[in-house]
Amino acid sequence: MAVCEIWDVRGRLDHPIDYAENPEKTANPNYSETDLQALVDVMEYATNQDKTEQRFFVTGVNCDPASAREEMMIAKAQWNDESEIICYHGFQSFKSGEVTPKQAHEIGVRLAQRMWGDRFQVIVATHLNTDCLHNHFVVNSVSFMDGKHYHDNKANLRLLRQRSDELCREYALSVIERPSGRKKPYALYQAEKNGMPTRDNVARQAVDEAISKSFTLKDFDRQMAEMGYHVRFDPNRKYWTIMGKGWKRPKRLYKLGDDYTNERIMERIRENSYAVKFSRFAGPQKPIPVYRLKGTLNGVRKIGGLRGLYLHYCYRLGILPKNRKQNYARLHYLLKDDLMKMEAISQETRLLCRNRIDTVEQLCSYKESLETEMADLLQKRKGLYSQSRKMGGEEKEAIRSQLSDLSKRLREIRKEVKLCEGIEARNDTLKEKLKTIRADEEQQRKELMTNEHKRRSGRTDRPNELGGI
Repeated sequence: MAVCEIWDVRGRLDHPIDYAENPEKTANPNYSETDLQALVDVMEYATNQDKTEQRFFVTGVNCDPASAREEMMIAKAQWNDESEIICYHGFQSFKSGEVTPKQAHEIGVRLAQRMWGDRFQVIVATHLNTDCLHNHFVVNSVSFMDGKHYHDNKANLRLLRQRSDELCREYALSVIERPSGRKKPYALYQAEKNGMPTRDNVARQAVDEAISKSFTLKDFDRQMAEMGYHVRFDPNRKYWTIMGKGWKRPKRLYKLGDDYTNERIMERIRENSYAVKFSRFAGPQKPIPVYRLKGTLNGVRKIGGLRGLYLHYCYRLGILPKNRKQNYARLHYLLKDDLMKMEAISQETRLLCRNRIDTVEQLCSYKESLETEMADLLQKRKGLYSQSRKMGGEEKEAIRSQLSDLSKRLREIRKEVKLCEGIEARNDTLKEKLKTIRADEEQQRKELMTNEHKRRSGRTDRPNELGGI
């Protein structure tokens, strides 16, 4: 069973720098240095020596793997290509244990030859670093034969998968005969794979908790409502639905898994009615240590500004303190919206704390310093590229080492700049969300106090038995 996918790779058009000082002889002037670096990044990832066992499973179709980048750029220059799409990056993944590395690579090369071999330059690399062996394809966006572009459309994707299935059958491998259902978004797939909270995971957590505390459907509905969900048990519809606060549309419960169909939910609730639960006698409580501090904390400065905002938001999300067990089902619906952004928010918080940034002015100043450093490094790298073309041997290797260090630093700077931009865009949104959350919590607290007062006093129309005393 092989799974195939392909997508385009675009250069960074916001930093247009010519690749060469003499573009008429070496490269098209429409391609900047960063455009070419995007192609290099994909090439280096696909042919990563740690994943391919010293490049033994790397093959070039219509090009030499050692000089594939230069050959692809020559084809672009020959046909005066001006597209912002540098190349296409695809993969073919096999079921765990079905193929050997040699077979996987052989299938990948044959697929590349059938799919692109008559017109395009392709690098095929087989990665061995996961349980599922998989091939990576780096396809030049322009044909060396006629200068026409490859089109990443649904028809070509179907053709790619069809030819992959044909090869799998030739090698007696399993094939998905009737694929069904919509493909899960990649970000959602990665989040679930890494155990991060997603909308579906949190919904499952809420349903499980509600079922564990329910004996009837009415109990289940009430428990779900307390966690901000509305469940619809419509007898005229085949499927029950769930809708969280802030959702744009409901979701059918059965799509959460086999344990969330109508029949299974009813069965799980019925199990509670006759289940006998035993609990141990409460043991002796451990004494709580008490520490006495000398002096006062009046002089301690409270962290505020952007740092305080982000630290507090991380606390509300459950990111802080570390190793804290968080019941995501009980979170406010506005916080649930940011569960998929926890990693980005964590990185932005680290940046603010690492550089002690408390105001927007400090953030802008730090971002400007990064952009200035990036411009200097890009200019320096441009000069080193020019020198490397005129040198050879050890001198060229030394320049390549410098270029590698510069590219590494540039990646770090771009990442920091992106985080700064994220903080600028998210800052006001976090403030508004926290303001709404506090207002909702205050309203909920007042309602609880009112309900508790009514419960204790009995009927609201009962006369005062103490006679006004």
